[in-house]
Amino acid sequence: MKERPYTGFYARFLGSYSLNYFSREIRLDINIKSKSMQIFLLLLKAGDEGIARDELIKMLQIGEDVPERCLNNLRQQIYLLRRAVARSDFPPGRYIVLEKSRYYFSPEYHVETDTGYLDRLLLPIRNGPEEQDPSEEGLAEGKQDAYQSLLMDFCQHYTGEFLPMLSGEEWATVEAAYYQKWYFHCLNRLCGMLKEQGKYETMLELCSAASQMHPYDEWQAMQIDCLMFLHRYKEAQKVYEDATRLFYEELGVSSMDQVMAKYRNDGGQMLYAANALAGVKEGLREPGEIQGAYECSYPSFLDIYHIISRNEERLEMSSTLMVAALGEDGAYLQSSGKEENRENAGSVSGPPDFERKMEMLRQVIREGVRSGDVYTRYSRNQYLVLLNGAKETDGQKVARRLENRWKEISGDGKTEASFEVYTVEGSGTEGCMDAEERDICSACDQPGKRHMAGAGNLAG
Repeated sequence: MKERPYTGFYARFLGSYSLNYFSREIRLDINIKSKSMQIFLLLLKAGDEGIARDELIKMLQIGEDVPERCLNNLRQQIYLLRRAVARSDFPPGRYIVLEKSRYYFSPEYHVETDTGYLDRLLLPIRNGPEEQDPSEEGLAEGKQDAYQSLLMDFCQHYTGEFLPMLSGEEWATVEAAYYQKWYFHCLNRLCGMLKEQGKYETMLELCSAASQMHPYDEWQAMQIDCLMFLHRYKEAQKVYEDATRLFYEELGVSSMDQVMAKYRNDGGQMLYAANALAGVKEGLREPGEIQGAYECSYPSFLDIYHIISRNEERLEMSSTLMVAALGEDGAYLQSSGKEENRENAGSVSGPPDFERKMEMLRQVIREGVRSGDVYTRYSRNQYLVLLNGAKETDGQKVARRLENRWKEISGDGKTEASFEVYTVEGSGTEGCMDAEERDICSACDQPGKRHMAGAGNLAG
């Protein structure tokens, strides 16, 4: 953001809150969520215009329906505010002044704010570039450049949500929505102009800032566009992966939103261009030293399982699915049904000691199967293990090996573990079944052969 010199008071509301007097920060010893502090913030933002007394009562929902009580409550909050100002490091003067039923921050000092600067920019932005006579082409281009400069100025001086710490307050939410709406409007128009001019570096810088301030509003799509045009494919891949992780982990949705759909539309183009790079194979290589079986998230495990099951018949290969479950005090903690398992896939909630045992079970699996096998946390007490290319007899051997290893490391004599082995059957004509029917849970219920190796009660 471009820094602008200022004198007197300067208040910042976007992204965070601060108040400075000639570059010296001033703090009030009041909780920022208190009514008195919110009155102070409203008066700072209003500046020389002030705010009507009735409007303050309405905006802050002070008091009850009885007008006299509302007014008394407002006066009490004003008293608390004036006392806090008197105790702080403000320069001498009158503050929180009432004149003709309007409250003002101070009649003696002018207040500059970041939102006030944006408000002044919005006056010409709302009018848009003025229409010009076609014969005055040079003048029209000058007007267009001036308008683009206004849009750029607005986007660079918007530094985040309005008072994010007050997002639960109605008046602050209204203000935040207002400035965010105009920020998105200006950024969209500006990006359209920059794209026509081929200024992708500038466009990327703006969209990257927007993604940081508003990560859930899908500005990652424009970031990817810019990186694609700049032939920075690895960076585009990184933005895509980060966006996928954000939307899936934070919002619980898959890559079906605008960001992911846009990326998939460009996927072929990106793959084609990336294949021309000499280091593409290096970029696909698994980082770090390969140790133990491959651990992945439950959605990734589903994808791998579906691919393996489709290849069963075509490649004449066999694979085995193992369900490793942990119990407490001799009782197995099996989940009650398929839907519960699916919803809890990847869940790690549980008592600390139980989670420690689950981590021990994870280590037994990781070290006890091959590096080409895959495993994931399926539910509170279960892991799924895909023994890639393993026959039924091989799976039984692995189950017994893991059982013996668990007996060695489980030292409390109470915890039980079970290792159930299922054959993975080829999809065949089932290839037309929907994803729900080909789910892991469905696979476990198929009439294939299975073997169970139970560790038994270790108390004996």
